Amino acid sequence: MLWKRRSEPAPAAEAPAAVPPAGPVARLPVTNDGRNPLSLILEPWASEIWLEPGEKVTVITVGSADRARPWSGTRAPDEPFELQYCADMLVVWANGSLTTVEDASGNELFRW
Repeated sequence: MLWKRRSEPAPAAEAPAAVPPAGPVARLPVTNDGRNPLSLILEPWASEIWLEPGEKVTVITVGSADRARPWSGTRAPDEPFELQYCADMLVVWANGSLTTVEDASGNELFRW
Protein backbone atom coordinates (compact mmCIF):
# COMPACT_ATOMS: atom_id res chain seq x y z
CA MET A 1 0.00 0.00 0.00
CA LEU A 2 1.55 3.33 -1.03
CA TRP A 3 -0.51 5.60 1.22
CA LYS A 4 -0.83 5.79 4.97
CA ARG A 5 -3.74 6.55 7.23
CA ARG A 6 -3.66 9.98 8.79
CA SER A 7 -4.19 8.50 12.23
CA GLU A 8 -4.78 5.16 13.86
CA PRO A 9 -8.42 4.08 14.26
CA ALA A 10 -10.08 5.06 17.53
CA PRO A 11 -10.70 2.31 20.10
CA ALA A 12 -14.03 0.54 19.68
CA ALA A 13 -15.60 2.39 22.63
CA GLU A 14 -14.74 5.76 21.08
CA ALA A 15 -15.30 4.91 17.42
CA PRO A 16 -17.61 7.42 15.69
CA ALA A 17 -20.62 6.23 13.75
CA ALA A 18 -19.58 5.35 10.19
CA VAL A 19 -22.01 7.81 8.60
CA PRO A 20 -24.53 9.93 10.48
CA PRO A 21 -28.11 9.40 9.24
CA ALA A 22 -28.54 13.10 8.48
CA GLY A 23 -29.49 12.69 4.84
CA PRO A 24 -29.40 10.32 1.88
CA VAL A 25 -26.22 8.27 1.58
CA ALA A 26 -24.45 7.34 -1.67
CA ARG A 27 -21.64 4.79 -1.90
CA LEU A 28 -19.09 4.48 -4.70
CA PRO A 29 -16.99 1.28 -4.59
CA VAL A 30 -13.60 1.69 -6.28
CA THR A 31 -11.38 -1.29 -7.13
CA ASN A 32 -8.01 -1.18 -8.84
CA ASP A 33 -8.28 -4.06 -11.31
CA GLY A 34 -5.19 -2.89 -13.18
CA ARG A 35 -1.58 -4.02 -12.96
CA ASN A 36 -0.21 -0.70 -11.72
CA PRO A 37 -1.00 1.51 -8.72
CA LEU A 38 -4.03 3.75 -9.27
CA SER A 39 -4.18 7.33 -8.01
CA LEU A 40 -7.59 8.17 -6.55
CA ILE A 41 -7.99 11.95 -6.29
CA LEU A 42 -10.82 13.23 -4.09
CA GLU A 43 -12.07 16.68 -5.00
CA PRO A 44 -12.62 19.46 -4.05
CA TRP A 45 -10.01 18.67 -1.36
CA ALA A 46 -7.28 17.47 -3.79
CA SER A 47 -6.57 14.52 -1.49
CA GLU A 48 -4.78 11.62 -3.12
CA ILE A 49 -4.99 7.94 -2.21
CA TRP A 50 -2.89 5.33 -4.01
CA LEU A 51 -4.55 1.96 -4.56
CA GLU A 52 -2.36 -1.08 -5.19
CA PRO A 53 -3.54 -3.63 -7.79
CA GLY A 54 -6.50 -5.54 -6.32
CA GLU A 55 -7.07 -3.00 -3.53
CA LYS A 56 -10.64 -1.76 -2.86
CA VAL A 57 -12.08 1.31 -1.13
CA THR A 58 -15.54 2.85 -0.90
CA VAL A 59 -16.18 6.57 -1.18
CA ILE A 60 -19.29 7.53 0.82
CA THR A 61 -21.06 10.87 0.68
CA VAL A 62 -24.05 12.14 2.65
CA GLY A 63 -26.48 14.57 1.04
CA SER A 64 -28.32 17.39 2.79
CA ALA A 65 -31.62 16.26 4.29
CA ASP A 66 -33.12 19.75 4.41
CA ARG A 67 -33.00 20.45 0.66
CA ALA A 68 -35.24 19.42 -2.21
CA ARG A 69 -32.05 18.42 -4.05
CA PRO A 70 -29.68 16.75 -1.54
CA TRP A 71 -26.60 16.67 -3.79
CA SER A 72 -24.91 19.91 -4.77
CA GLY A 73 -23.54 18.56 -8.12
CA THR A 74 -21.37 20.80 -10.24
CA ARG A 75 -21.56 19.75 -13.88
CA ALA A 76 -24.36 17.22 -13.27
CA PRO A 77 -26.77 18.80 -10.78
CA ASP A 78 -28.30 16.57 -8.11
CA GLU A 79 -25.77 13.73 -8.56
CA PRO A 80 -23.82 12.37 -5.56
CA PHE A 81 -20.59 11.79 -7.53
CA GLU A 82 -18.84 12.96 -10.66
CA LEU A 83 -15.98 10.87 -12.08
CA GLN A 84 -13.12 11.63 -14.42
CA TYR A 85 -10.81 8.85 -15.57
CA CYS A 86 -7.31 9.50 -16.83
CA ALA A 87 -4.48 6.99 -17.37
CA ASP A 88 -3.60 5.56 -13.93
CA MET A 89 -5.78 8.17 -12.20
CA LEU A 90 -9.43 8.42 -11.15
CA VAL A 91 -10.80 11.77 -9.99
CA VAL A 92 -13.93 11.65 -7.82
CA TRP A 93 -15.97 14.74 -6.98
CA ALA A 94 -18.15 13.92 -3.97
CA ASN A 95 -21.10 16.33 -3.88
CA GLY A 96 -22.44 15.69 -0.39
CA SER A 97 -22.10 17.63 2.84
CA LEU A 98 -19.95 14.87 4.41
CA THR A 99 -17.58 12.47 2.64
CA THR A 100 -15.69 9.48 4.00
CA VAL A 101 -13.45 6.81 2.50
CA GLU A 102 -13.47 3.26 3.87
CA ASP A 103 -11.17 0.34 3.11
CA ALA A 104 -12.48 -3.10 2.10
CA SER A 105 -12.92 -4.05 5.78
CA GLY A 106 -15.09 -1.00 6.51
CA ASN A 107 -12.39 0.95 8.39
CA GLU A 108 -12.65 4.70 7.89
CA LEU A 109 -9.54 6.10 6.24
CA PHE A 110 -10.52 9.74 5.70
CA ARG A 111 -13.41 12.09 6.56
CA TRP A 112 -14.22 15.56 5.17
